Amino acid sequence: MSRSAALAAVALLALAPGCAITPIEDARQELLLSWGAWLLDRYDATAAAADALETQVEALCAAPDAAGLAAARDAWDAARRPWKEAEVFAFGPYSEEPIRLGPKVDFWPARPDSVRAVLADTAPIDASQLGAPAKGFAAIELVLWDPDGAPLAALAAEPRRCAYLAAVVPDLAARVRELRAVWDPAGQDFLGELTAAGERDTQYASLQLAFGEVVNRVGYLLENIRAEKLGKPLGVTAGSAQPERVESPFSGRGLGDIRDNLVGARRLLLGDGAGDLGLDGYLRGRGRHLAPLLTARFDAALAALDALDAPLTAAIEADPASVEALFDRVGELQRAVQVDVLGALSVTVGFNDADGD
Repeated sequence: MSRSAALAAVALLALAPGCAITPIEDARQELLLSWGAWLLDRYDATAAAADALETQVEALCAAPDAAGLAAARDAWDAARRPWKEAEVFAFGPYSEEPIRLGPKVDFWPARPDSVRAVLADTAPIDASQLGAPAKGFAAIELVLWDPDGAPLAALAAEPRRCAYLAAVVPDLAARVRELRAVWDPAGQDFLGELTAAGERDTQYASLQLAFGEVVNRVGYLLENIRAEKLGKPLGVTAGSAQPERVESPFSGRGLGDIRDNLVGARRLLLGDGAGDLGLDGYLRGRGRHLAPLLTARFDAALAALDALDAPLTAAIEADPASVEALFDRVGELQRAVQVDVLGALSVTVGFNDADGD
């Protein structure tokens, strides 16, 4: 489904008979509808890229060579990008039981021993029977960038590695589509829990609470980047440096993951300039002009990220001062969201329930 089609579908929720909503609530609802359409689009892009990854992995396993390995790695990266942009929505069916699909797609920190245990076993591989640490992005990453040796030689010498990829790569696409279906108004409609809050019996008692949930999640994401993705590996929030805790450690994509997170957060707050709504327009309507502050803070964080020209693990060891600068800039952006933005919206900073996986 295209983004415009998704927006049209979720907009029907706002037009249900008997709905009496104030103009301010209409604006909040319109934002939630736009954000929901964007989320569905990001999940569509992830699933489509995961399908392409499956095709590349099949070709690689049929004839292992350097070009095939590079193509499979590029396909993994292409699937990773829209998924990480959407991480601000890591709540509801992403993280909560009984569904909790997020860790099945993107378990972190990675647990290499869980993957190696499957590779060392001889039983048939059934992705539905694997625990979250043994499948998803991190598991596929380990096989394609094996830190223990030459991944291409291992793929050629150990048929089980290709059998493993043949099980977990399609499962990745399936779990992303399952998560999308839970959010989809035409599916289980978790999105309606937000957009129809206060109009029907939903998880959120009012549209203000639903709206505050999403805006709070932007702050949580920035807090997680600062404390978990940078602070713990750097040793700032964990007592001693733990570079092995970086995200996407085998591919060296940790900084790319952070960049994609920031792109997604910026999209929600500032829009994309192509008709998709951002929170800044709503704030302007309330007489609060925070776009210059937010733009400056995003630009500063991205500039600090761009100043790092090595994978995050290497940068922590070779240039910790530059990583600390990124840590500080993300902290300044986090404060702008959790103090200035939430204050302007009369939204209380909530409890960050993220647990790192």
